[in-house]
Amino acid sequence: MKLLPQNNISNERGYALLVAILMLSLVTMIGYAAVRTSSVELQISGNEKLIASDFYDSEGGAINTIEDTSTWLTTAFLTSAETAANYTGTVDVNGDGTDDASVEVRCIEGTGTSIGTLSTEANDLPVMSHTGPPPIGSGYSVKHFIIRRYGVTSRTTAGNAHIQVGAWKVFNK
Repeated sequence: MKLLPQNNISNERGYALLVAILMLSLVTMIGYAAVRTSSVELQISGNEKLIASDFYDSEGGAINTIEDTSTWLTTAFLTSAETAANYTGTVDVNGDGTDDASVEVRCIEGTGTSIGTLSTEANDLPVMSHTGPPPIGSGYSVKHFIIRRYGVTSRTTAGNAHIQVGAWKVFNK
């Protein structure tokens, strides 16, 4: 009598297949989670880049305006009343031929009077005297010089970021 070889595989009853399917499902879920996470991270970094770019454009508009006083610190501006003197313009921050920021300049003054042609942000300045002595340590003599305070509001052309800075300019008494 011949003995037939026994088939030990039939004793597992499909457990290996079940384990393999469960492992593949687990690896698939982990892969999907990794892809989803990296996709969200890419979106976040893209948004951060846009926000930073808008901030730098707005900041560049304010700095350009403060440094280039020839556009706004004109005789007409200086001879206007503190509660009326204002300037509105645009700035091409990166030199590509398109305006990147809009700027508004007005006097910081003691009454808090709003100027109708300026935005709410540009009119929302601290109330303080428009003129005063030069700051201590600035190198300007209190006897011969005074300062005038100005508020510069800069907003990106897209309107996503705005910056407001105070500046003072020194004048002979």
